[in-house]
Amino acid sequence: MLALVVGVSAMVNVSSAGAALTSDEVAEEMVRVQLRADEAADQWMQAQVRAEQLAADLVSAQAQLDLTEAQYAQLEDDLATIAVRRYTGVASSALPFFGDPSEQLQTSVLRGVALDEGSTELDVVESVRSELADDRARVEAIEQQNQQLADAIQQQQADLETQLVQLEALRGQLLDKEVAAAYEARIAEQRRIIAEQQAAAAAVVAVATPAVQQPRGNGTSAATPVTVSPAVVPSAPGADEPAAPTPAAPTPAEPAAALAPAPAPKPAPQAPTIVSGSGGWVCPVAGPTAFGDTWGAARSGGRSHEGVDMMSPEGTPLVAVVSGSVLMKTTRLGGNSMWLTGVDGHKYFYAHLSAWEGSSRSVSAGEVIGYVGHTGNTTANHLHFEIHPGGGAAINPYPTVRANC
Repeated sequence: MLALVVGVSAMVNVSSAGAALTSDEVAEEMVRVQLRADEAADQWMQAQVRAEQLAADLVSAQAQLDLTEAQYAQLEDDLATIAVRRYTGVASSALPFFGDPSEQLQTSVLRGVALDEGSTELDVVESVRSELADDRARVEAIEQQNQQLADAIQQQQADLETQLVQLEALRGQLLDKEVAAAYEARIAEQRRIIAEQQAAAAAVVAVATPAVQQPRGNGTSAATPVTVSPAVVPSAPGADEPAAPTPAAPTPAEPAAALAPAPAPKPAPQAPTIVSGSGGWVCPVAGPTAFGDTWGAARSGGRSHEGVDMMSPEGTPLVAVVSGSVLMKTTRLGGNSMWLTGVDGHKYFYAHLSAWEGSSRSVSAGEVIGYVGHTGNTTANHLHFEIHPGGGAAINPYPTVRANC
């Protein structure tokens, strides 16, 4: 975090020193700041995942503490009853000298009171009291970690927003044609490198995947990123929240062989997939944004992350990535949300908007349809963005967004 703060403070102020920088230097600075902002966004996302885990740990630890406290209270009542019965023969749930057992329990005295009848119970009390102390310490430790992480997340978010504001100032230099040309050249080079990395990842997947007899006429190569077609996943999600498609019917099994079949191979990782709409694909955030690849990260309630979180200042315009129609509505997790049904046959989900632009309607690619916010189940300004090929199950949108933003 300190490195990020120092980096921000040391960044060149283009507005005041722009005359001293060449077009290439301004473009290089823009790329550098963007990469730093993306790294900061990725760190922020990882901290959010850790916060989700801590929240679940805290619930579990508190439940265990409640159970141990109830067990200890029951043992306290049982032991008091034994002592009273031994001396008076009258059942009672309290003794004047007993006090708070968690602080005043005197094992030697109570052993004398309970004699042999209570010796076993006293040993159990000592064991449970030790367990109770451990449970309390665990809850306190998690609460402390949770508070420290919350403070760190808040600071990271402030630093990231500062970088995004400065990135926006740098983007203003794109009005200069020479700067714009230099920047586009660097972005093209960056995207070329990303494409090579994705091709290499796909090649690894192809090597790791067991050879399977493919139907004739299938010319798709597993070694390169593919353009998703509308027919990939035919089922449609629900209107309120993204939903997985209905599983396809199983293929009839072949007749059993004479020998026992070999174990089924483990599922191979998926090759990166890039969606490209007909007539082009537009970045959904029309302004400064930073993001990392958090596909599959754990979320509360046993969910996993099925989108990309694009950090951006509140009020930054959001646009339709392709032409189509938008349906705007409010959801519990996504807050102000909308589905974009594209003319390319795919569906796109936008969430956490501060506001919509207009109402549900037909839109063109690049048309403003809303603004960045933090409604729903979040406290940070960002766009949660999903891609559902053919209207079915979500795929990792990071490769597509990275290639276009």
